[in-house]
Amino acid sequence: MKYRYAISTEKGTRDYNQDRAACLEGNDSVLMILGDGLGGHAGGDIAADILVDTASQAFLKIRTPVIEEPSLFLALILQHAHRSINRKAKKSTKKIDPRTTAVLCLIQNGYAYWAHAGDSRLYLFRNGSQLTRTLDHTGSDQAKVGGRGIPAKTGLYNCIGGPSRPKIALGPEIALQHGDRILICSDGVWQGMAIDVVAEYLHEESDLEDSMDNMLEKIVQRNPEVCDNVTVVSLAWDDKSRPGKRLQHEQIRDLTDNDLWRAARDAEKGIRSNTRTGTHAKKQGNLLKAGRNADTAENLDSVINEVESFVKQWEEGK
Repeated sequence: MKYRYAISTEKGTRDYNQDRAACLEGNDSVLMILGDGLGGHAGGDIAADILVDTASQAFLKIRTPVIEEPSLFLALILQHAHRSINRKAKKSTKKIDPRTTAVLCLIQNGYAYWAHAGDSRLYLFRNGSQLTRTLDHTGSDQAKVGGRGIPAKTGLYNCIGGPSRPKIALGPEIALQHGDRILICSDGVWQGMAIDVVAEYLHEESDLEDSMDNMLEKIVQRNPEVCDNVTVVSLAWDDKSRPGKRLQHEQIRDLTDNDLWRAARDAEKGIRSNTRTGTHAKKQGNLLKAGRNADTAENLDSVINEVESFVKQWEEGK
């Protein structure tokens, strides 16, 4: 894989920065991570820290050369982070209510996969223009595409941490092309600069890190009185080789919120392949409401086992 990445952040006019970001590199994969701690809830920075720690540990401890269920893997990370954040709040001697937005983007075999919750965004640019972006979990953004049940005037209604089970939105499997740019960012970025200008910074010929630093400095300068924390993780895809085999199972993306949550939860509680009775295949098929074959179930088990392993090791060491 040939790519370049950069991470840049500014606290803006806030007293301190509650954004957290990371970019992890594997042998043949990359994981981009960003969390924007909710300032209206005490402990937003704690929530964003836990999100980045959980995702980082998950990615670094996965031993399989290819994550066969990329979307489910990303959803599992966000579910674990949500539970870890809430446990932290319960154990704290101070009264805190930590919550954070989340964006994860996994790149492997020339494909990009992502998951998000909240109003931090992922953008994919191709040929200098926006190809796609995530849809914010806000009433106004949902209303643009005919979202039902969310009043147009409501603000952010979904995050990681807090009493409500988060809605985890999963992106499609997209084959990357040479010259593509991926940007994940906190809301201070897309609120502080027009996206076509952001694209110009991303495609500058100069060093990517310098471009991102300059872009955030310009956002802060443009908003001298009120400027939120601004953070980006950007990636320039320089690889010219053809992508590998497709892995994404669209059935995962088609699940309802409750079915996705239940599928991951039940798998973690001990649903394992049982070659003598076929119990696992039957239950997994019911949970995912799709015709998944035995190989897929075994791949899912492999991912679940790895995720469970890193979570136990990480939590025991805290």
